[in-house]
Amino acid sequence: MQGMRRVFFFGFFCFGGSLAGQMAPSAPVQDFRFPRFGDNGYTDWVLQGDQGIYDSAEQIRVEGMALRVYSGDERMALELSLDSPEATLLLEENRAFSEDAIEIIGANFRITGIAWEWSGETKEIVVKTNTCVQFTQSIASAFGASESETEQQTEIRSERLLLRTTETAYYFEFTGQVKARSEEMDLKGGRLIAEADPPEGRVGSAAAPTAPTELDALRRIFAEDAVTIIQSGKIVEADEAEFFPREKRAILTGNTSVTTPGAYLSGQSIRSESGEIVLSGAKGAGRAQMILSETGGLGLQGTSALSAETIVLADRITMREGLDENRFLFDGAVEALSGALQLRANEMTIVSIPEAAGARASEGNELRVGAVQSVMAAGSVEIEQNGQLATGEHVTFFPDEQRAVLTGEPQVTNGEAVVTGRSMELKPGRAIIRGESDDPVRVRLPPLPDLGYDLTETKEGESESASSVSKEAGSIEKTETMVTSQVLQMIEETAHTLFRFTESVQVEATNLRATSERLDVIAREAPDSGRGGAASLQLERIEAHGDVVIAQTGRTSTAETAFILPEEGKVVLEGDAVVNDERGRVSGHRVTLLQGQRRAIVEGGGSGDGRARITLPALPE
Repeated sequence: MQGMRRVFFFGFFCFGGSLAGQMAPSAPVQDFRFPRFGDNGYTDWVLQGDQGIYDSAEQIRVEGMALRVYSGDERMALELSLDSPEATLLLEENRAFSEDAIEIIGANFRITGIAWEWSGETKEIVVKTNTCVQFTQSIASAFGASESETEQQTEIRSERLLLRTTETAYYFEFTGQVKARSEEMDLKGGRLIAEADPPEGRVGSAAAPTAPTELDALRRIFAEDAVTIIQSGKIVEADEAEFFPREKRAILTGNTSVTTPGAYLSGQSIRSESGEIVLSGAKGAGRAQMILSETGGLGLQGTSALSAETIVLADRITMREGLDENRFLFDGAVEALSGALQLRANEMTIVSIPEAAGARASEGNELRVGAVQSVMAAGSVEIEQNGQLATGEHVTFFPDEQRAVLTGEPQVTNGEAVVTGRSMELKPGRAIIRGESDDPVRVRLPPLPDLGYDLTETKEGESESASSVSKEAGSIEKTETMVTSQVLQMIEETAHTLFRFTESVQVEATNLRATSERLDVIAREAPDSGRGGAASLQLERIEAHGDVVIAQTGRTSTAETAFILPEEGKVVLEGDAVVNDERGRVSGHRVTLLQGQRRAIVEGGGSGDGRARITLPALPE
């Protein structure tokens, strides 16, 4: 300390020599310079001032203070430049303080504030109020692409700041109403810590540059206590947030959420890198969740549109923003709830358009979910709605068109009806299922009764146009009805469902095989359906059209059209109807087979001579 005081007096005499003979202990000295050297001989700091007042051997008051703090080693790096209108320097404590304003310049940052303390021993500065720090570096790129290649910076404001300088880093600790702004990103929190590289210095030089020399010196920023981030229309919230500007990466943990126009996402952690945001759930703490609102229709077969809210749950949700589209990727046991629709899959992707009719949705380039263009799910897909179940490996929804396409061994179960095919297109009130020649559409329907009949000779008194034949009752066991074709349309009506089969139609049922060009099956829900189990179907009517061929035990029937009415036990053949069996042949415009009444009605009319005919085997000689 004796040596330091001698240096101080020397500085006074050097810069105020004309007053040397007139100085008193409290007399001011103008434009002075006062250095301090460490035990190793290197400069610790240099104090300059417009005016200095020597109060005692322990205290100096300075007006127009300019304090330059160096590394105190061979690097000779200028660590900090402190400028304040007024300050008090305590020599023995190696400490300075003031209630006035201060400006601090370091490598790649600038600090301003009111009321401060500096310790040369601990290399710490405390700025007590109205703190503002500006870094020549952006942290916004972690949550989106940078809007500007130049003039990137991050500004942090708080009530209080602690700055500590070490050989390896600048350490900033902000407390009290912390607010940070970086380009278009705003951050709020209760406490924030920043770490930056120290200046490199100049080897062999007595000074280091005062201006920033690197644009990526900011290593890490950590914020906690109700962190809120606002950027490009997103509001991101978490308990803690950690930024790594060099890697353009951010990690948020604890009750994380993302709110955007049209969507809300929540989970336990967020990882964002170069604009891609990954939100994850945690075991025992809840899954990642996304709530979509006002995004269009999704309904299976269009029986209901997308509700006001659609909820999607997954192990992980990834958000990818683009100028032309936004993508939301879900993976890990995905579940979606939309009105009456429930979807399960291994993964799902939602693609939305942030622009409307080719125009920007917002001049601020906000992330808006906007119109959902498509929803794609893959891996063990299951869709349930209003008692129907659709399964497959892939499904794509097009909400704008209110349709979905299901592929990968797709199957639809509607009550007792089970439909399989190569692909399924689901539309409002309608499903179109397609097959291939080697893999046709297959539909399993409830069993039909045995509608077999045996022909006998015409009863006396009946005309040829209204002949009767007897029926021998059989005891054949009922089997499920299986229909195959190349194309099937399922049409939902208020009271029933129509299954319309076209192209290479084949039917196998109880004691019945049939082929036709088209087959319509009309079914309705059974009166006691849904009681203690899945909904059951009741077959009302089956219509076959075009080159109809029906084969039964010992019999073959052909016609242009056939009507099977299971509840009435009736089969009606129309249009050149012919029935052949071992006992004979009947033909006419219409043949009606009546189950349980042991008779068939053959009617004339239509093409040919319009006469009904029965041909019996020849009589024995």
